[in-house]
Amino acid sequence: MLSDILDKCLKDVQAEQQGTKPAVIPTPINPNAPTIKQIQYFTALVNGKVLTDDQRTRLFDALPQATRRSITDSIQWLIGLPWIPRVYVPRPAVPSYQKYGVGPRPAAPKVDQGYYAIVDPADQVLKFYQVRVPKQGKWVGYTFVSQVSGENHLSVRDKQEREKILGEIAKNPLEALKRFGKEIGECGHCRKQLTDEVSREFGIGPVCRKKLGV
Repeated sequence: MLSDILDKCLKDVQAEQQGTKPAVIPTPINPNAPTIKQIQYFTALVNGKVLTDDQRTRLFDALPQATRRSITDSIQWLIGLPWIPRVYVPRPAVPSYQKYGVGPRPAAPKVDQGYYAIVDPADQVLKFYQVRVPKQGKWVGYTFVSQVSGENHLSVRDKQEREKILGEIAKNPLEALKRFGKEIGECGHCRKQLTDEVSREFGIGPVCRKKLGV
């Protein structure tokens, strides 16, 4: 077996020396062929620029015979053409509660403007608040809550705390309004001093009672 292999190798060598066996000639590399980057850029331009179907077909058909010079000329011509307009399809807005997989957050309780007294369920302390609901200006639609201590008003800026306070008031707004007047001696609606016995007992002055319909 080994002798047969050696004999074949020897015959091949002798054949090459005698010129009876053709030598393998490597395929020459065309130095003028376009580079890979040129071809990629050319393809992107042909696909992305405004062209007729016939123009696009002829450009791609000519690519196998292209040289670096010819493909450069084609690229320069394509650069001057407009891009195919992209169709923008806006994505529908997704509420944050759907995005994060939680239920919708309930809206803050609606409470009319006025002064209220409620017992804080966290510490069982009676506290006094002013609720402002602007009817004009840039703050229309907002509800502001301040804790009242004498003549001092401390704004409640924490959203959850503000909603908790409004929720307690909303359980019985009229009683919270009246209680402010009884405890402070000032109308729970306008905070004017209550001067007669009936108003002090009710917690709301006569004008405001008529306005509120109570």
